[in-house]
Amino acid sequence: MLEDELVYVLSKDPEIKRLFVVENRNSFRLVKKLKSENLKPFMFPSDKLYPIILEINREPLGKLSRKFANIPFCKKMCDFILLKKKQGLTVVVNLLRKDLHSDIDLLQSEVYLNAREMAKISNGILLFYGKCGFSSEKAQAELQQLDCPIYFLRDEERNIVDDCISVALGGNEIYTKTMLSGNGKGAIYATPMVLSDLNETNYKSSESYKKISKYLTSPMYSLLFKINNQSYKDVNFHRNASDFAKVFNMKIIDVNGTMKIAINSYMEAKTYICKNIE
Repeated sequence: MLEDELVYVLSKDPEIKRLFVVENRNSFRLVKKLKSENLKPFMFPSDKLYPIILEINREPLGKLSRKFANIPFCKKMCDFILLKKKQGLTVVVNLLRKDLHSDIDLLQSEVYLNAREMAKISNGILLFYGKCGFSSEKAQAELQQLDCPIYFLRDEERNIVDDCISVALGGNEIYTKTMLSGNGKGAIYATPMVLSDLNETNYKSSESYKKISKYLTSPMYSLLFKINNQSYKDVNFHRNASDFAKVFNMKIIDVNGTMKIAINSYMEAKTYICKNIE
């Protein structure tokens, strides 16, 4: 659901030397977006990608450097080579499917299972999820047991964000204020990814439509908060929002979005990870 935010932060990091994407049925759209930002991702299935990352992460010169620590020239050369390796930031993106949100238990299980596999090859993992991805005590306990630091999306008050809409709006406090502005009316919050199913030709026959129409046809849901952000690149977003509002008889309310949480959380996680690499 935070695909566009992810593309944005990666496009703003000039220190990425290698960008890998785990190949699955969701990753092709992501890769297309990354390439549109002049990034050059490599895509492999996980069983082929993870051994590649392990090879990249190997630093056999570390022992050699310590062995010849008392020989100035040798130590200097080994340290120089290690520094060059560390300067090359490797990022691995593992995109889970969007429809996992329809079953929170399944979502949290998939988040943990994929984090567990990536922990084997990573110096740190940033989860691009709000609390929906790990809200249960079981999910939190499992993540804490991984042999790899886990980082979360946080707002300016250092709170872990509630969900993807909190990220898009700029934090939990702004999210709450936006909700209250609806005066108790039921509302849907729209980003390009929330409405991305409308890009499909036969939206009304899709499983997504069938699921949400069960409750959105209720007159209680009458507002569509359309989150506008200049960094969103989906040219169909405005049309999709208009079409969605017409289908469910909703009033569109425009609100401003931001990339602050995504970029700040990414940079903070990156700083800690790079600092802790020996």
